[in-house]
Amino acid sequence: MLEIPKIISVDDHVVEPPDLWVERLPSKYKDKGPRVERDRAIFNFEGGVFSYEKGVKDGEECDWWIYDDLVYPFPKLSAAVGFDSLDVTPVTFDQIRPGCWKQKERLEDMDANHVEASVNFPNVLPRFCGQAFLERQDKELALLCVKAYNDWMIENGAPETVKVD
Repeated sequence: MLEIPKIISVDDHVVEPPDLWVERLPSKYKDKGPRVERDRAIFNFEGGVFSYEKGVKDGEECDWWIYDDLVYPFPKLSAAVGFDSLDVTPVTFDQIRPGCWKQKERLEDMDANHVEASVNFPNVLPRFCGQAFLERQDKELALLCVKAYNDWMIENGAPETVKVD
């Protein structure tokens, strides 16, 4: 019988855990570093432009990334796997697949999808190449955030934790 080799995904995205920076930054940055807060939101996507409002009474529950002067909502498109529709709507960590951000569950999802390995890119807060950190005024904090993220990526995807068949 023909055995189909597992694939290597070269464009995966991983959602940053809500406590990634809270747990890793020095205590003096706890109120300024990246963290998640839950609030209501209304999203609008019109003419290719995404806009949002925070704290709207009749909005949907949403987890918000708060970092220095940046306030950014968690859109469902950033963790769309497992949803029936791919809408530009608010989402919370409670609603997404744990494999989007938890290592053990991610490895289980990879097995279920016949994936041997993947190249992971940042998803919500850092943006491509860590632009969210580069754009902040406090460069010392930004550097610590990049180091914390890189440490997490190494620990989260370390070869000794990957199951070998």
